[in-house]
Amino acid sequence: MMIKDEFISLMNSGGPIMWVIFFVACITLTLLSWEAFRGFLLMKNTQLDYQRMRTAGTFSISPKQVQSSSSPISQLLSEVSYPKLESKNQIAKEFNLHISEISKRVEGSLATIATLGSLLPMLGLLGTVTGMINVFEVIAIQGSGKPEEMADGISQALLTTASGLIIAIPVIFFHHLLASRINSIMIVTHQSIDLILNDDVTLLNRENAHE
Repeated sequence: MMIKDEFISLMNSGGPIMWVIFFVACITLTLLSWEAFRGFLLMKNTQLDYQRMRTAGTFSISPKQVQSSSSPISQLLSEVSYPKLESKNQIAKEFNLHISEISKRVEGSLATIATLGSLLPMLGLLGTVTGMINVFEVIAIQGSGKPEEMADGISQALLTTASGLIIAIPVIFFHHLLASRINSIMIVTHQSIDLILNDDVTLLNRENAHE
């Protein structure tokens, strides 16, 4: 109970903006945790699919494996209709047609995390402004002889600014790490595309038609 009371007291000292910062921070940290877990699985599945294609051939990923894997390689293979394609140029065009959509899926909520991460310092600045407004209102009404009442506004200004920055800094840092992981996943995906395009098209069509 003591910790809970201290937490509520701290939040109330920061004013309404402090609660907004806390709410946004909870959403952001939840999204970060989910994207970290999802990114780990994506990287693992993508590397497994790529290694399978390198060692066992580009036809080693069956439709069942495509359905059970969340890697962008498997997603890309499931989108392409090989029997309808007669040349490597057509296959390359088909890949390019789907790769941007798959890339957006792989990115997930990273754009939302980046937006929330940049919003947190702005909320802290808003809390600073509202806190200073309260200070000036006290000065205008009661003069500067009431330092204890002025302290509430100053406390609100400092707490919201510090809270916004303290949360935003790790959010932006981890967002960059996750974005780097997504970039690595897409690099491996493009390497897999190169492996596919280096195979014989006739054999490619035949193997996928049998599947």
